[in-house]
Amino acid sequence: MSAVGAAPAMGGLLGFGPLKLHLPATRLQWLALAAGPGLGALGAELAWHHPLSGPLALAAWGVAVLLAALFWVKTPVLLLAPLPLIGLAPWTGWITFEEMDLLVTACGCGGYLAYALQLNARDRAPAWRHALVYSPAVRVLIVALALSAAWSMKRGFSDAGAFDFGWFQGYHEPMNSVRNAKAIFLVLALLPLWTAAAAARPRGFSRGLLLGLVLALAGASVAALWERLAYTGLLDFSTDYRTTALFWEMHVGGAALDGFLVLTLPFALLALLRTRSPWRFAAGLAIVLLAAYACLTTFSRGVYLALPLALVPMVLLADAQRRRAAAGPDSSHVDSSLGAVDQPLPRLAKVGALAMAGAFALAAALVFGGGGYRGLLALFFVMVVLLTLPASLWRPTLGQRLTALVMGGVLALLLGGASWALSMAVPKAAYALHAVALACCAVLRWRDEPGQTRPVYLLLVTTAWFWLLATMVIVADYWGGTAGRWTGMAAGLALAGLWALMLLEPRLWPLQGAGSVGKAGWRKRALLTAGLLLVMAVVAALGGGGYLRDRVATWKEDGQTRLTHWREGLHLLHGGRQWLLGKGAGRFVATNFYDGPVDAMVGDYRLRHDEHESYLALAAGKHQLGRGEQFRVSQRIAAPAPGLVTVHLVSRTAADAYLVLQICEKNLIYPDNCSSVEPQLKPHPAAEGEATDRQPEWQTSDFQLGPVPALGGSWWAPRFVTFSMALDTRGARVDIARISMQDSQGRQLLVNGDFNREMARWFFSSDRHHLPWHIKNAALHVLFEQGLVGLALLSAAWLLAVLRLAFGRGRDHPLAPAIVAALIGFATVGAFDSLLDAPRVGLVFFTLLLLGLGLRALPGEGVARLA
Repeated sequence: MSAVGAAPAMGGLLGFGPLKLHLPATRLQWLALAAGPGLGALGAELAWHHPLSGPLALAAWGVAVLLAALFWVKTPVLLLAPLPLIGLAPWTGWITFEEMDLLVTACGCGGYLAYALQLNARDRAPAWRHALVYSPAVRVLIVALALSAAWSMKRGFSDAGAFDFGWFQGYHEPMNSVRNAKAIFLVLALLPLWTAAAAARPRGFSRGLLLGLVLALAGASVAALWERLAYTGLLDFSTDYRTTALFWEMHVGGAALDGFLVLTLPFALLALLRTRSPWRFAAGLAIVLLAAYACLTTFSRGVYLALPLALVPMVLLADAQRRRAAAGPDSSHVDSSLGAVDQPLPRLAKVGALAMAGAFALAAALVFGGGGYRGLLALFFVMVVLLTLPASLWRPTLGQRLTALVMGGVLALLLGGASWALSMAVPKAAYALHAVALACCAVLRWRDEPGQTRPVYLLLVTTAWFWLLATMVIVADYWGGTAGRWTGMAAGLALAGLWALMLLEPRLWPLQGAGSVGKAGWRKRALLTAGLLLVMAVVAALGGGGYLRDRVATWKEDGQTRLTHWREGLHLLHGGRQWLLGKGAGRFVATNFYDGPVDAMVGDYRLRHDEHESYLALAAGKHQLGRGEQFRVSQRIAAPAPGLVTVHLVSRTAADAYLVLQICEKNLIYPDNCSSVEPQLKPHPAAEGEATDRQPEWQTSDFQLGPVPALGGSWWAPRFVTFSMALDTRGARVDIARISMQDSQGRQLLVNGDFNREMARWFFSSDRHHLPWHIKNAALHVLFEQGLVGLALLSAAWLLAVLRLAFGRGRDHPLAPAIVAALIGFATVGAFDSLLDAPRVGLVFFTLLLLGLGLRALPGEGVARLA
């Protein structure tokens, strides 16, 4: 008889059971058999209409269906992992529908069919193994949330005039209601499948969810790293450039990347804290550090506030789980298979840890201010050596340790003086001396003999570390001159004093005890080293550029602007019915345009048709225009050959208007290396005796851009090349029937320039003028779209999920601390931005929210080794 909670033996393909099909055996399986083909038909229709290639999209969708069928218990991996990388709107022109929708339908189609046909014989489980269970009250709440969203979508259609289906509609048109409201329905479409998966294999489902979120974070972080490498440089913290990664939803501002990071980062950190595998720990640490860099380069004060507010409770809740696990199986349903919980640090050791962290932060700020990046790197190596010092150093007596401290300091001063003299005489000798001192420390660490009392060894280690500290000062002096010398000396004295106290008083050393040797020891030291890297990154961001300092300094002004914007947004709700039920999903931009201030009258586009052809009606905003405030319609193009680029345009206008045609290197909203032309378009002159109140005539024009330089960036950090059209005349409108573009080699660069495929391949953006596109607060966003009813329902669901996972029945689920942290982080960032108007972010949020309302710990399934 197997132990409680033990997983049955694996078999079949990749350990996922025998590939045998059976007729549905339960009512739920019969319902799944109907749901699978339904989602399949919807997904196939969407794939066939994909703007890039219908056949290729359909083939990729079919592969996803097959994978979802084979691994239906772990469909969260298939859905969540690629999420930050599959937003292809800048290439496709789709915003209402996107690749995320294809992925959801594929997971639903394959997963439901596999469940219905019992592709895995172990899919049925007893009730006690159902890890995702919803009480009747929670089910009513979820249904009410869905009804509120559906009613909001209906009100959105009505406010837009009526429902009118279109593949490429913009933010003013009815389909924007579908875009804004669809996230919760996509999650609800998969929730029954996930409930069955959590019943069949609770641990497998939890691991799949964790892996999916960690891989999603890795994808977003790598995209952010590429963007910084390609467009600004990794260490450029002065340029006014906020990372957007591949989140096209930020084409009119917003905080899609910010929300995605705070939703997924807690899961990577939780996995890092729990893994015992060195390779997994290294991979997790790399992902967390990449994510920290991505968070830093968002330059988002909301993210900086959200991370401590979210991660501190997560660590506390995870620690409480581990303590309950260590108390024994009778105290809770927590699985204690990880072994004994690490003993907490004694009080003095905690004081020492805080003192070490504070000393390094102070030293980093001082050294970077005078010695730059090289001095900061030298300081980092000093701290790494300090963290790796062996426990045998404390075996000698207090008198021997004091003697070693004094003699080591004197010897290090002599070595430091000689090193400084050599660095002044020989160029770049400062770096070589630091490397030699570092090598000496490494050799001494390697020669440690645990358990042996060796006063001479203590003297040598102390001397080598003090010498390394002195060479750090020399590096700062060599790089920064007088400023580097004095700041380096101040930092060095602070660290030397800290080490002296810890050597003389062992209880201050935070890496003491049996928990700091072996696996626990390397994990603690690796985590502390990662902490040093994070501190260095923060210091470099604050000290290495003025952009972040400027954003921090202007928080009061920005806060007042937000308050004014919120008041203006709420004034758009008229009457008790709109306050109670909302204006409708996706209607903020249009309502703000017509009822808001002049600054809210942003540009727009419409695809029009006459009896002969389709054409694009491009309108400029009525606000003050500038290069960053223009409304642009763009297309990603191949890099043109260097030289002149010829644009052929067929257009018409009723009044004089300046049209900006531009080729730039641009990821989303920050153009660079631009070549542009700005012709003035005039109405077609009327013939004598001709009526002037009829539609203007079409005119054909040719323009030249350039000479365009070589574009596209380096092969290891490619840059996207974008062609854009914008109007530089307030309130102007230009109709464009055809546009084509040739580079100096005669290659055609534009696709669908006659708009016969509607807006396929065309995308729009507003680089700097962002407030009219968002109400800039998640709660007010829900209030505007769904009214007080919708806001009350969503707030109740959020609060219930947090309380349930922090203190209720779900508190011992292995993912509970991370879900709580994600929901808190989302709420914090959501206090400053809408978030839920980005469907991919909404999908992750509603996934965690709805799972948080039902997840519970089971015997043998708590605090599992999920990483």
